[in-house]
Amino acid sequence: MKIGNLVHDYALGKNGIVISGSWIEEAQPYDSNPVGREIPWEWLVLYEDGEAMGADTGDLQEIKNESR
Repeated sequence: MKIGNLVHDYALGKNGIVISGSWIEEAQPYDSNPVGREIPWEWLVLYEDGEAMGADTGDLQEIKNESR
């Protein structure tokens, strides 16, 4: 996997493009944990719906254009 790869994320069922390497999602407090907790990700992916989210290699598969 590398920056610029087109990918399909099986965990989310979305396609996107890898835009950065390892990334730490900032802590988001929630009801049962008001302090929150940072989440480390292997990749930052910009998905087709415009949302950028963290992803791990195990959830991603590169989309290859076989007609080239």
